[in-house]
Amino acid sequence: MLQIDVSVDHLRRISYGYLEYDEYLKNNGVHTRILSCSDFHAPFNLPKEIFYDYIGNVDILQLNGDILDNFQISKFPKLYRASMIEEMIYARQYIIDLIEYIKPKEVSINYGNHCLRFQNYLSKALSDSDMAELMPETALDLICDDGFNHYNKQSRTKTWYEPLSKVITDVDIKYTKNWWSQIGNTIFCHPRAFSTGIMKTAEKAMNYFRNEGYIFTSLVLAHTHRLGEYTVGNTTIYEQGCCCRTKEMNYGDGLLTNSQKEGFVYIAQDINGNIIKDKTKLICLN
Repeated sequence: MLQIDVSVDHLRRISYGYLEYDEYLKNNGVHTRILSCSDFHAPFNLPKEIFYDYIGNVDILQLNGDILDNFQISKFPKLYRASMIEEMIYARQYIIDLIEYIKPKEVSINYGNHCLRFQNYLSKALSDSDMAELMPETALDLICDDGFNHYNKQSRTKTWYEPLSKVITDVDIKYTKNWWSQIGNTIFCHPRAFSTGIMKTAEKAMNYFRNEGYIFTSLVLAHTHRLGEYTVGNTTIYEQGCCCRTKEMNYGDGLLTNSQKEGFVYIAQDINGNIIKDKTKLICLN
């Protein structure tokens, strides 16, 4: 009788390969489905139900910066001030609700320019550099990786908020600790730079990454609160809009700037990490 020397691990890998191929065929050639959304500016975020059509249809939920607004320490005029700790608790719960609602397999999180307000404010408030070194760069460090306490001075109580990785254990959650990341051949970024020309910020970002030697065929840009798409050579660039209530985020009131666009992008990649254009969607909500 013929005997085949095959280990259990080898059989497991073969089995996984067949399952992956079946999934690939079922999705009509789409290998990776990425829902990228940004600029929630919690507590001004749109409700999670705007993503209803994508429940169970997302491999990677990519949060492309400015999940929190850091409203209390904003330079813009405000009618009221939500405390930083209240905003952190609210934003943390919103991320949890979003993940549980969409049910992605993975989550990737970049920070945005509003997230950096946290560090900038603390640097100014804590003139002692040694004290400043006790604090993280953004509130997302606390929400995603470290966890944090809320000390209620009035009631003299302390409430501990677990990091996301401890709350949601069946989804791989990665906080990149960066303003950009790359999935396949798509770069997702949230720069501080802003150009007033149509798609000029995305074009500037594309040229930056090209000059730095990165290899990519598509780029998704947050930050501008605009929607747009065009192809330059073999590279397609997107400005993905925002997921906040724009009427309450009217930064440009009286400045004669173009209105903000609510939206997000759904990226379909092939097995080589390149976008499949006829299955990729730029969604406009307003």
